Amino acid sequence: DGSIDDTRIKTIDFVNQHVNVSNKDAGSVGDSFRLITLHQNSGKGAAVRAGMIRAKGALCLMADADGATDITDGLPAVLKEMANVVTTTTTTTAAVFGSRAHMENKSKAVRSTVRTFLMKAFHFFVKTLCSSSIRDTQCGFKLFTRDAAIVLFSNLHLTRWAFDTELVVLAEMMGKDACPIAEVGVKWEEVD
Repeated sequence: DGSIDDTRIKTIDFVNQHVNVSNKDAGSVGDSFRLITLHQNSGKGAAVRAGMIRAKGALCLMADADGATDITDGLPAVLKEMANVVTTTTTTTAAVFGSRAHMENKSKAVRSTVRTFLMKAFHFFVKTLCSSSIRDTQCGFKLFTRDAAIVLFSNLHLTRWAFDTELVVLAEMMGKDACPIAEVGVKWEEVD
């Protein structure tokens, strides 16, 4: 996202180590991995929007680069919940939010006191002012159908950290039948 950290290099290294294909380059490995870089740091929301709008798969996964969500647990959980959502509706637009809400009691011991306070304050304001349908909007592990990714991220205005909350509001504005959303617990650990 135009940032100066080494996420881009680490991503290329990860793909080179874990993907076995004959035609690799620095930004694309077939249809499985594509690295999109932004020239200017415009925020996490802008970076995720750029990736989601350009995604080619039927399902589009958003996962934080720090690996705080255990993908071996999280991916099967969101895939299973997505299957439940899409089989109970006729729409091709749906989203599943990974959640740490089920860990709230445990998170008091795992998270710093300041982070726990800020989390609770933010959740209070989101529930009061925006939506109560998703208890944890900020977990960086979400699965969208391609249609949902296009519609939601094309209409996204927030480009910084609270963009996740806007996604919930946008989906709810579309209506439960037009864009159902669900939440499923995932394993998560705080990463500094």
